[in-house]
Formats: sequence, C-alpha cells, structure tokens
Amino acid sequence: MSKLDKYLLCPQCGLHRLYIKSDDNENIYFHVNYQKKPVPTKESNCDLTGYSFSKILCTGCSWKGNMKSLVKYVLY
Repeated sequence: MSKLDKYLLCPQCGLHRLYIKSDDNENIYFHVNYQKKPVPTKESNCDLTGYSFSKILCTGCSWKGNMKSLVKYVLY
C-alpha cells in the first residue's frame, strides 16, 4: 500500500502533507488518514492531542480549509 492509499489529499494540489498553527504560531505538521484522523509526520512525531483541526493548511500550496474538504486519491 502506497502513502497515497493511506492519506487524504489537498483538494487543490493533491499533496498529503498538511499543517496547523499552534497557539505559539508554530507549524504542526501531520497527515490525515481515511478515517479523518490526524497522524503526525515521521519527522515531527509530535503528540496531536488537544490541537484544533478546524483550520488546516497545505504545505504545497495556498489551500486552507477543514478535513471535510480533503479528497481521496483516485486513479482514473
């Protein structure tokens, strides 16, 4: 199973690397699995408990939104 089969993607650019801003204005990086659960990136490996994911941002483009807007990888 590839990474694209595991994570939801940005609806604008198709990237699976997302982030939120902490109260200290720090970027917290994560992915979102198909169950719409945030998963820390291997590099950040941070505890995501207690963070709000109502406004998420894409690391690859200017998209921002919520988890409902993320899309599954579809191969045509």
